[in-house]
Amino acid sequence: MVVPELDRLILFATASLALYLSPGPDMLYIASRALGGSVRAGVLAGLGVSIGIVCHMLAAGFGLAALLIAVPAAFIAVKWCGAAYLAYLGIKAWLGAGDQSGFRKAAPASDWAMLRQGILVNLLNPKIALFFLAFIPQFVDPAQGHPTAQFFFFGMLFTVGGLFWVLIQAVLFARAGRWLTTRPAALKWQQRVSGTVLLGLAANLALSD
Repeated sequence: MVVPELDRLILFATASLALYLSPGPDMLYIASRALGGSVRAGVLAGLGVSIGIVCHMLAAGFGLAALLIAVPAAFIAVKWCGAAYLAYLGIKAWLGAGDQSGFRKAAPASDWAMLRQGILVNLLNPKIALFFLAFIPQFVDPAQGHPTAQFFFFGMLFTVGGLFWVLIQAVLFARAGRWLTTRPAALKWQQRVSGTVLLGLAANLALSD
């Protein structure tokens, strides 16, 4: 079993916490789902995001993510698929803004739909795979054991910590969303803001190198 030194664990935990607290695409996506007023929708979106992160971590650990660097066309293809999917979700939110009950009705169509959306949002973002390739190896010390085993150890620590954080986000944003559901005009603007956020994420992904 891989047991890193305490000082490396503390350094890793500190760096990971800083990353969790930094607003990013995952946080914005979960907020856009949970603000519909449903803790369930936010939690399912967060679980989907976490599953996507695990897939990227495994891909990076087994060297599959390196293909995104070696084959630029693969990176571009995945990037544009992800941008298109986020744009689709953003447009869908905007189109539903005219219905006073819209977002709350449409978002939790089914548990699987919410979970699937969260998974796809992360799976179709190649920058997450590259993040693992850049971040995790900094804490791997070949003298302490098999490098791949250490990579997966730190990767799972990061993922588990991130899961707790996204679940907290889901609850907090959902509570704010409940206030919106009692105010139809505010809910309508919330849907538009959510749609705009998703479209912004799509543009950011599409324009990234």
